[in-house]
Amino acid sequence: MTGLRAEGVTKHYRVELPREDALSVLRRFFSGRSPSREFKALDGVSFELRPGNALALCGPNGSGKTTLLKALAGITEPSSGRISFSGKTACLLGFASILQDRLSVKENARLCAVFFELPGAPAENAERIMAEAGLQHLRNARAGELSTGMRLRLPFMAALASGAGLLLIDETLAVGDEDFRRRCLARLGELKRAGAMLVFATHDSALARALADEALVLEAGRAVYHGPAAAMPRPGAAEPPGSAFRRGLDRYAILYARLSAAGFTLEESAPAADEDLLLVHTPAWLARLKANDLTPAEEEALALPFSMKIFPLAWRMAGGTLAAARRALTGGLGIFPAGGGHHAFPDRGEGFCPVNDIAIAARRLLAEGAVKSPAVIDLDAHQGNGTAFIFSDGEVKTFSAHKADGYPRLRVRSTMDADIPAGAADEAYLAAVKKGIKDFLDLARPDLVFALCTADAYERDPLGGLAVSAAGLAERDRFLFEELAARNIPACLLLGGAYSEPAEAAEINFNTVSAAARGARGLAVNI
Repeated sequence: MTGLRAEGVTKHYRVELPREDALSVLRRFFSGRSPSREFKALDGVSFELRPGNALALCGPNGSGKTTLLKALAGITEPSSGRISFSGKTACLLGFASILQDRLSVKENARLCAVFFELPGAPAENAERIMAEAGLQHLRNARAGELSTGMRLRLPFMAALASGAGLLLIDETLAVGDEDFRRRCLARLGELKRAGAMLVFATHDSALARALADEALVLEAGRAVYHGPAAAMPRPGAAEPPGSAFRRGLDRYAILYARLSAAGFTLEESAPAADEDLLLVHTPAWLARLKANDLTPAEEEALALPFSMKIFPLAWRMAGGTLAAARRALTGGLGIFPAGGGHHAFPDRGEGFCPVNDIAIAARRLLAEGAVKSPAVIDLDAHQGNGTAFIFSDGEVKTFSAHKADGYPRLRVRSTMDADIPAGAADEAYLAAVKKGIKDFLDLARPDLVFALCTADAYERDPLGGLAVSAAGLAERDRFLFEELAARNIPACLLLGGAYSEPAEAAEINFNTVSAAARGARGLAVNI
C-alpha cells in the first residue's frame, strides 16, 4: 500500500454577493468588477502520511478542515497543488444522505454494505454491520425512527469494515454513547495496526493526541502546525468546541452581580412561543432543536459538542430579546445581555447561535404593527451573516462592522458592511465604526435599533482577531448611544459573545450598559 501525499494544495472559491444598492451597482458597472469575491479555503497545504499512521486535522470552524477532506476524497478538485494516493478510500463525510428514513435498519445496513463495497454477501454484511453498530434489536424499525446519532452508526461501521486503505472522517468519532465511542476507537486502532491510514477532523485536542500520530493545525486555510500530535500546541485552535462558549457564559454571573450592585433591576424573561420562532425558523429545525437531534457536522457548525448546554436557552434567548425590544419601545431602552444570535439561519444554527433572536423579535414587532422600520447595528467582531441572509430582501436594514477575514468564511452582504482589517486597534476601528453608524442611520431612518455591542473586538479576546482596547470599546458605545439619543431612536441593547477572561469581559459589558443607560439607574435588565 502506498502512502498519502498532499503537495501545495490550494482551493479558491468565488462567493456571490446577493445584494447591492443602486450606487454600488453603478460603481461596479464602471469599474468592471463582478458582484462576488474570492477567498482561499486552502492555501498551500502539504503533508505526507505513511501506511499505519493517523493524521488529525485541527483548527477552528472555517479553517479548512472539511475542504481538505473533500479534496483528499476527490469530492472537490484543488485549484492548484497535487494529491497522490492509490488504493481504496472510505469517506465518512456527509454520508448521512445515503440513509433512507423509510427503510428498515436492516435494509439500510445492506445499502451501506453495497455503498462501501464490502466483500461478500450483502445480507451477511448487513448482519455484521448491525452487530457492530449495536442495532440488531432494532433491525425492523424504520431508520427515521432512530436518533441521528444511532442512524449514523450504520455507515460508520460499514466504512470501517470496507477494507479501505484510507479512511477520511469528519467529526464522526463523536457518534453514539461513550461505550460505542470506545469500541470505534479500538477498531480504528486495529485498522491502523493492519496498515490502514486515517485522516480525521476534530476539535478535541485530547482525542487528536490519543488517536493520531501526526497533527495538522489549520487557520484560515493555512497550516500553522504540522508535527507529532503529542507535541501539538495545547492552547489555541484545537481547543474543544464549546470551551469559548462556556467562558462566555461565566461572565454573566459577574455582570449581573455588577449591574445589581449599581442599581439596575434584573427581571427574568419568559421563553418565546413556538409561533414567534416560526416567524424566522423552519418547523424542521425547531423540531430537531427540541429533540437535540443534530449530526456531528451540525454540532461542529454550532461549535458545541454537547448541544444540550445551549438548546434549552434558545427559546429563552428569543423571549429575552423580544421583551427587551418591547421595553425599548415604551421606555427608550431595553437591555438583554444574553441576546445576539446573529449567525443563525432559518434552517440551521452556526457559531454558538441556535436561533436568530434578533430576527425573531423584529418580525414579531413588525407583524404586530409596533414598528415600521426596525434596523440592526451589529458591532460583533464577526459578520452577522445569518441576520443579513434573513433580511436580504430589505425588510429590515442591517449594518455590520466586523473583522474583514476569518469566521464566518461564507458571508452574506448586509445593507451596509464595514470590513475592518485584522489586528486593527482603536484609531482604525473607531473611524470605521463611527462613519458606518452615521451613514447607516442616515440611510435606514429606523424607528427601533437592535444594537449588538459585543466585547469580542477587545484586544485580549482569543476569537475576535481585533486589537481594540477597553477604552476604545467604551468610546464606541458612547458614540453609538449618543447618536441614537440625538435622533430619538429607541434601542434594544444585546451583548452577545465575549471570550476573554470572564471578569474582563463582564467589565466591558457593564461599561456598555452604562453608556446605553446614559447615567440612569434603576432601569430593568432582562435576563
